[in-house]
Amino acid sequence: MTRLVPLARLCLAAAGLTFLGAAQATDIDCDPSARPAGTSQAQRLICESALFSMGYQRIYADQQRLLKAGAISEADIAAFRQKRDHCDSAACLDAVFRAWRASAAQARPRP
Repeated sequence: MTRLVPLARLCLAAAGLTFLGAAQATDIDCDPSARPAGTSQAQRLICESALFSMGYQRIYADQQRLLKAGAISEADIAAFRQKRDHCDSAACLDAVFRAWRASAAQARPRP
């Protein structure tokens, strides 16, 4: 029995590290020790809100999928990030996310 407890802890630790690695799949690093001093207010809002964080992870995944399919360009992603980083409130960020979802729904892969 005493051998199972350390094994269970080891498994939980490994699962936690795997989750942390997968969680950092975007251009925004929410680790406070890794964040540069010039982090924008929008990035802070995304990191501090689970809803914004999950929403941004979905947007990032959509952007990568659409980029790979040729439906959008790197310039489209850069324009989105510029709008995102100019936000200084949750309402602004919500509007930028909503606008992205609307434009992504209309994006079609290029032939």
